[in-house]
Amino acid sequence: MSQLIYHLDRMLLAGAPTVRWMDGLLLLIGALGALGLLPGGYFTAGLCLILLISFIWLRRRWRSRDYVQFREETAPDVAPLALEPSDSVPIRASGYFSVEEKSERFTWLQGYFRTFATREHAVICLVQPKRFLLAEWPERDVGMWYVFFFPKSVRDIRYGTVSFGRTTQPCLAIDHEIHIPKRGRFSRDRTVLETVFLASPTEEDTRRILADLLHDTRDTEEEKRPQQPPKPPAHPARNGHVKIPMGATRRLD
Repeated sequence: MSQLIYHLDRMLLAGAPTVRWMDGLLLLIGALGALGLLPGGYFTAGLCLILLISFIWLRRRWRSRDYVQFREETAPDVAPLALEPSDSVPIRASGYFSVEEKSERFTWLQGYFRTFATREHAVICLVQPKRFLLAEWPERDVGMWYVFFFPKSVRDIRYGTVSFGRTTQPCLAIDHEIHIPKRGRFSRDRTVLETVFLASPTEEDTRRILADLLHDTRDTEEEKRPQQPPKPPAHPARNGHVKIPMGATRRLD
């Protein structure tokens, strides 16, 4: 259901989202039924109203979850290990993406997870043109989209599985802060917490990403740990060991 609603919400038909046409069709059938122009009369109108409200509720429900269902599980024991800058781990990503001055929410995009030498993490995905009957993907969305975040912006890492339609894969849910610059006259700069879901086709790929993120977590904790000032050398007199110069001694007999 979530996969169907997502594509209906994203694809355009004659320049408008397909779901809008479905809303209009339900309203039209309901109005014709209420006017007695269709069989069923008020029953048809009431049924269309119930379907319309249910459809709107389902859309909002799945949209708030990026059209995926995440189930948190106990994270496996993984030793922190950084990825090489040349490594690319295949993923299916869902969440808040941006490119240049554009931003958009996407679900189940095919791409890669990488970590640069600066330890900046990157989710690199491609939106490909799609078409279903007369509906098609918006041309403005076709192309490369990205999610970038540094270790210091990560607030939580959760392990589990994620489902999109009938597909379920191992997944990491990464809560990270992003900075949204001012856009428009009445807007302002703001920092918000976003979650990017990284699903992997294999458990091994999920563990590789988790190990890379844990490597940053370990380094961050070490940086935050307060440094103990070096202890001054102990004074010999305080330890009961005093060296007396031989020239300063004299016999008592």
